[in-house]
Amino acid sequence: MKKAKAAPTTPIASILASLLHKLQADGRPSLEEVAQTWKRLAGDEAAEHSWPRRLNRQRLVVEVENSGWMHALRMRKLQLQEGLIELMGAGRVRELSFRIGEKRDA
Repeated sequence: MKKAKAAPTTPIASILASLLHKLQADGRPSLEEVAQTWKRLAGDEAAEHSWPRRLNRQRLVVEVENSGWMHALRMRKLQLQEGLIELMGAGRVRELSFRIGEKRDA
């Protein structure tokens, strides 16, 4: 019996790099890029108590530490949303929403 040749292997780092490149090429910003933009727009203090959680269909969901921070950020929602559109482009972020959540360690 002939021994089957093993298919050549591709390092996982190469596969992940390729996937990341494809995702960014289709216009979707990375969550890291969104987090940096959020900190710039919201400010250091607000960014300590709120964090981008998900970007889906051009809707950015930002989790906040408590209802006080939710209220404060909702008061600035239009300004923050316009800033996101200006810095990231209308085709990437169009809507902003807030919810109470817990910060997760990376």
